[in-house]
Amino acid sequence: MNMIRQIGRCVILFFIIFINGVSLKAQCVGGITGFPYTENFELNDGGWVSGGFGNDWAWGIPNKPVITGAASGAKCWITGGLTGSSYTASEASYLVSPCFDFTGVQYPYIEFKVFWETEQHFDGGSFQYSLDNGASWSNVGAAGDPVNCLNANWFNFSPINYLSPLSGVRDGWSGNKQTTSGGCNGGNGSNGWLQAKHTMPYLGGKSGVIFRFIFGAGTICNAFDGFAIDDIKISEALPNVASFTYNCINNNTVSFTNTSILCPSSYDWNFGDPASGVDNTDNTANATHTFSAPGKYTVSLTVSGPGNAPSTITKDIYIISANVTQLQSVDCQTNTGGSLMVSVDGATGASLNLLWNTVPSQSGSVISNLTEGIYSVQVSGTDVCPITATGKAEKDISCIGIFFPSAFTPDGDGKNDVFGPLGSLLSLTNYQLSIYNRWGERVFFSTNPFEKWNGNVKGMKTDGNIFVWQSSFSINGQAVQKRKGTILLIR
Repeated sequence: MNMIRQIGRCVILFFIIFINGVSLKAQCVGGITGFPYTENFELNDGGWVSGGFGNDWAWGIPNKPVITGAASGAKCWITGGLTGSSYTASEASYLVSPCFDFTGVQYPYIEFKVFWETEQHFDGGSFQYSLDNGASWSNVGAAGDPVNCLNANWFNFSPINYLSPLSGVRDGWSGNKQTTSGGCNGGNGSNGWLQAKHTMPYLGGKSGVIFRFIFGAGTICNAFDGFAIDDIKISEALPNVASFTYNCINNNTVSFTNTSILCPSSYDWNFGDPASGVDNTDNTANATHTFSAPGKYTVSLTVSGPGNAPSTITKDIYIISANVTQLQSVDCQTNTGGSLMVSVDGATGASLNLLWNTVPSQSGSVISNLTEGIYSVQVSGTDVCPITATGKAEKDISCIGIFFPSAFTPDGDGKNDVFGPLGSLLSLTNYQLSIYNRWGERVFFSTNPFEKWNGNVKGMKTDGNIFVWQSSFSINGQAVQKRKGTILLIR
């Protein structure tokens, strides 16, 4: 068997010069410019031309033991003739396409139906292209290329020995599912029509492109149906479509999930946050980013693939902060009437939803009619990372009893301009307040707790100094209290 194969190889080598010398070269003048190009070979041979040593390519209706019909319709191209169960020994043949002009195609892409039933390892087919009118040929893709949405059912075997007269790179389709005998190799045939597909970005913008299917066979073990193709389509590869979702982990950290299609293999994130330095970009499929400050951020994802156009998508995300402050104290007597306000930073341009935990629920930036307690508000909205802020509704300090401040500033600014008791003044009876200067002279006296000293003595402003005060009063009719202390007047 090995001797026979060696003799066969010598025969094949003898014909290399012959094939190279008289091989069919397509006359690539002009070329097909309309895409997608489709050919199912039903009306005619599609302008595909066969040639080579031992050429037994046939166009028509196949009726073989294994390849019993076309992939679609009735007709296809097949080696070994339309009938019978063998192909030519020492075959080194090809099927050449019309000329294609990809000047207007950036990412050429091909798909077709293929059926192979050959001796494995020694016999098989491949697919090639030429840019010099057939003077030289290169394989489209290689065995072991990654399988994805654009590449599938491509070369399943390497090396296929008897492709050598036609190709230095012997990757292609080889194998069979039939029962083999003797030293014939079996296994890994297509076992039916498969859709083979592959990207060809290196042909983008090229004119004068021709393709060919090649087929090679040894001198023995040729009792198989051969190699068939049908339903060819050449087009612009569908572009990637960038897409992502995101989830706010907390008020400023966001996780991003890539949901792009078709076949991206590289990812470029930009979070629109230059203040974050080197963390502003990421090249992983899924990313997490902590934003540097509240504000509106435009996040972009660009996805690229080796065989189709890149795509970019942008989304706006609002990172916000919120603070709750008290506008009105809770009434001392009724324990109602309090109000709170929430202020939001970083939400300029955002549509916000505010939901407070009051009963009944209140919305809006200000809530009112509150009793004492802690209240929370959830701030959310479209493209907004939600946040919850809390604040406390409290009674005024006057509700905690009666006290006298230790200093006051009668400067006319409306704040702390007078001196007197603070607290639940309505509860006071039997009230007296006396204020004395350093020499013991009384400069102010009142029996009305709402009457306060403005710091003047005999209608004249006094210089800043320390004064002594004494007061007596009853709270809600209880026993009389007496208090005294000093007050610092500050101008």
